[in-house]
Formats: sequence, C-alpha cells, structure tokens
Amino acid sequence: MKRMLLLMLLGCVGFTMQACKKNKEAAQGKMEVRMTDSPGDFVALNVQIMKIEAYLDNSGWVVLNETTKEVNVLDLTNGAEVTISSATNVQPGLYTKLRLTFSGQNSLTINGASGPNTVDLSFNSNYSHQVEIPIHCQVNSGITSSVLLDFNVALSIKENNGQYEMNPVLAEIVDPNTGVQGHLEGTTQAAVTLSNGGKSFSTYVNKNGYFMIRGVPDGTYLLKIEGKQSDNAVLLQKSIQNVTISNGQIKSLGTIQL
Repeated sequence: MKRMLLLMLLGCVGFTMQACKKNKEAAQGKMEVRMTDSPGDFVALNVQIMKIEAYLDNSGWVVLNETTKEVNVLDLTNGAEVTISSATNVQPGLYTKLRLTFSGQNSLTINGASGPNTVDLSFNSNYSHQVEIPIHCQVNSGITSSVLLDFNVALSIKENNGQYEMNPVLAEIVDPNTGVQGHLEGTTQAAVTLSNGGKSFSTYVNKNGYFMIRGVPDGTYLLKIEGKQSDNAVLLQKSIQNVTISNGQIKSLGTIQL
C-alpha cells in the first residue's frame, strides 16, 4: 500500500511539473526581427550580425539571437526582406529598443573603373560595433510580434581618403503597408526621393529598375528621380508632382520613362 501511494504521489508530481512547463510555454510570446533596405549606389554590402537584443521596458535587455547571421543588404531591394531573428519564449511586455552587434568581417563591393571591386569595411572610430534602434513592439502571450528594420546603406557608408567606413543607420518601419512603388525604363542606376518639405524618403532602383519605399506617412509628395544611363555618364532627371500616399496602400506609379 505504501509503495502504491508513493507511485501515485510521484505520478502526480510529474504531471504537475509537465503541466507547469506547458503553461509557462503558453505564457511566452514570440518576437521576429526582419530587415529590408534603403540601398546605396553600390553592388553589394555584406554584413555579419553577431547578436540581437531587445530592451524590455522597465526590465532590461533580452537576448533574441546569438547565432551569427551574414546578410547582403543590397539583396533587400524592392520590398525584399530577410528574417535576422525569430525568438520564441519571449517574455510578454513592451519592447522599446533593439541592439544589434556587428562583427568586424564586413565588406563592400563598389563599381570601379575596371568593374566591381570588393573592399573591407572598417568601423567609424566612434563606433563600438553596436547600434541601438528605437522601436515600439508589444509582445503578447502566444502571439508572434514582428519588427521590420530599414538599413539605410546610403547613410551608413562613408568614404574617407579612399577608405570606406561603416556606421550602420537603421530605423523601424512602423507601417510597411503604406508607401509607393514603380518601375523605371531607361536606366537601372537611379536614386528615387519622395519628399513633402518636412519629410524625405529615398531608395535606389534594383537591377531590374524596380523600386519601393515603405513606411511613408500618408500625404502628398514630390517624387524626384536622378540617374544615369548604363553605358555612359549622362545624367537623367525626372520629377512627378502630387504623388498621393494613402494609409494601408502601396501606391503604384507603373512604368516611368526616364
């Protein structure tokens, strides 16, 4: 009888521990971090992200990922994205910052006189291989919350006496479903800028001439395009007035002849 009671007791304890474990897992949330690009006029930018952390408001930093992720940021044009972290069992709450730690193994491929040339990237002397990005991400139990980051290559890369430095500039895209897209004919080397006086957003076309700018507040904008023909240095320019952006829509401008 004593043995039977002992077995029953052990069984109850095991069942309770398993139930607690399941309840704990169910109480956790999920947090996904994705990245897209406001590209610069380069061929490739390969970066290594070693660590991703998120700041839980009034609590502290939480590690989301410590597995090194290598990304060619310039593959992320025209709305393309890559997931750089997908963490389960994240404590619910409001997360207000992300912190990305980069390795020193980063490279940039530029258009040289004799073709593409790949160079190593050093870090700005005031940069500690880390960047913090303000976000607003509410994580709830049993739900996947997502953060989309914009890596602004044009602002992140600086040339200094023939040497290239990187100081990553990233920002959260709050509303990825609002913006503008289009296709250029006449060049695949062009910068596109959307502005309305107080705000300005920019990108470059991809290798097929397509562009997309997301995270743009609704309103009326001026679209400017500056590019050059692929076979020479002839400067091409075009402006489109009164481009209206509406909440929840990616406005299509169709094909634009430059």
